[in-house]
Amino acid sequence: MAKLTQDELDQFKSFRQEANKLAGALGELHFQRTLIDLELEKIKAAVQANTGAQQDQLRQLGDKYGDGSINIETGEITTVAAD
Repeated sequence: MAKLTQDELDQFKSFRQEANKLAGALGELHFQRTLIDLELEKIKAAVQANTGAQQDQLRQLGDKYGDGSINIETGEITTVAAD
C-alpha cells in the first residue's frame, strides 16, 4: 500500500482546510446577501407606499387648488392657466 509523505499529507490537509474556510466564507456572504435582499425589499415597499401617498396628496391638492406647481419652501401654488 502506498502512503503520502508527511509534506504531501500536510499540503493536502492545508488545501482541505483552505477549501473549508472558503466554503464558510461563501456561506456567510450568501447569508449576508440574503439579509440585504430582504432589507432592499422593505425599502422598495416603503418607497412604493411613499410614492402612492404623495400621489394621493397631489391629487387631493389638485382637486382643491387646480393644476399647478407648489413652491416647496413657501407653500405657494402657481396654477396653470386654462387655454
